[in-house]
Amino acid sequence: MKKLCFLLLLIPLTSFSQQESDIEKLLLKKLPNVLGNMADQTPFGAGIRSLIGNKKSQLENTIVNQWIKYSKAFEYKDYEMLANYFSFPVVFDALNEPEKIINKKQLIEKYKIIREDNIQEDYKYSILNKYNFIQLSEDFIILDAHYSRYNSKYKKIFFGRGLYSYKRVNTKWKLFEINTF
Repeated sequence: MKKLCFLLLLIPLTSFSQQESDIEKLLLKKLPNVLGNMADQTPFGAGIRSLIGNKKSQLENTIVNQWIKYSKAFEYKDYEMLANYFSFPVVFDALNEPEKIINKKQLIEKYKIIREDNIQEDYKYSILNKYNFIQLSEDFIILDAHYSRYNSKYKKIFFGRGLYSYKRVNTKWKLFEINTF
């Protein structure tokens, strides 16, 4: 009888520990997705993805990280650095009203207008929310980027989307067309 009572006491404990195990399994399943989303918003994304075993290609990580660095150069008004991400000529808004930029000087002037005159008031930084990596060939990639802009109070002030077209120039990937929505 004592053994039976003891076993009856253990049944709830074992079922409770089983529930914890299921919760732990669920959390462990979700963790790569959470970390993967974090990886999309940081220059260290490739390192985070490698830790969690994400199967994204090295090329995809390269392009996404390059976009993040481009975004940081925009944030810091580092126009010289920003221009390094492009191959000329560059086309802006080819889907609406195409504007052809033929050299670095013209590109820097364009970004000064965008960043200093046309940006949302109190713009502080941008975050990549999600993206779609589209590899059309070995030398041509489109990054469909959805991003948010924040102010100095860390409040979202804008949500945007852009198609960023990259081509391989020698061994580097360079932007040559940007379409924003």
